[in-house]
Amino acid sequence: MSSANELGASSMTAYRKHSSRARMLALTAGILNLGAGVAVAQMAAPPPGGPPSGNAPAPPPPGRGPGAGLAPPPLPPLTEAQKILTALPPPMKAGLFPQPPVTADDPVSPADPRDFQGIWYHDQPLEVRIQKDMYGAEPPVTMAGANVIARRVRSAEAGKPFINASAKCLPPGPQWQRDLNFPFQIVQGKTWVAFIFEEYHGRWNISLDPKTTPLPGGTDFMGRSIGHWEGDTLVVESTGFKQALWLDVDGTPLSPNGRLVQRIRKVNLGDGKPFLEIITTIEDPQYYTHPWNIVRRFAWHPNLPVFKEYNCEEQVGDPSGVTDAGLVAETAD
Repeated sequence: MSSANELGASSMTAYRKHSSRARMLALTAGILNLGAGVAVAQMAAPPPGGPPSGNAPAPPPPGRGPGAGLAPPPLPPLTEAQKILTALPPPMKAGLFPQPPVTADDPVSPADPRDFQGIWYHDQPLEVRIQKDMYGAEPPVTMAGANVIARRVRSAEAGKPFINASAKCLPPGPQWQRDLNFPFQIVQGKTWVAFIFEEYHGRWNISLDPKTTPLPGGTDFMGRSIGHWEGDTLVVESTGFKQALWLDVDGTPLSPNGRLVQRIRKVNLGDGKPFLEIITTIEDPQYYTHPWNIVRRFAWHPNLPVFKEYNCEEQVGDPSGVTDAGLVAETAD
């Protein structure tokens, strides 16, 4: 936690006492940089299968752009399961911890759109709970999925947040790991790509050729991720998770048999500020009626090459740190 905004143990304790929700967030996500009233943004982006080039897509034809009089199609009516979600208390708002600006003296991202190497940092506020897909629709939850989310939110509201991988300092899975507002570094070779995160000292391994670069045997908390290129977009399928995942702080679920398909591309608008766009397709028949998509973007930050020390263990029982975890075991589905 200390790497998030330099708070000491006494400040962390005071923060936790503010509310049970705040305690849960602090313990499960390492986001003490919560901002009051900062809206959670989700960027509009082309759907999977859109322009694979690393350059910006071409402008829309005449009569197709914003203000051309074309309204988006109406959203479908809510299902009974979705109504359960809309009746829940809204999630906490999260802000971004300010980072030093990238200057002209800092390294530039490689011109090759397939070269993702370097330091990246989430330039959108954390979504404490994923309430919309990338098109503005409610997540297509099954009744089982709605009940899991409702159970987790209500327990946290009652001051008894559930134990999860993050709270136990275990890798929380690629989606939640990427979503946290901490920098990460990408290194890559011809047959592999690795994301190395400041928080949890996490690592997301992607093999582009399992024959020459095999992944470790067995199951991992981050799953087994196999990638391939479609044009300049890296498409990564993650499966085989060691345990069920939380996709966000409030506990949007993915079962161990769920699948994440991530489409990653480097977008260069010509302003010297490239960003990574990651569109994630969530597939899990246990909790969702059909696959659905979310999108995130990450800014180029070569001026953050040295990661801060991150001591997760202090949160959850190290006698030298804060020991009031306050989490309880979750009931089975």
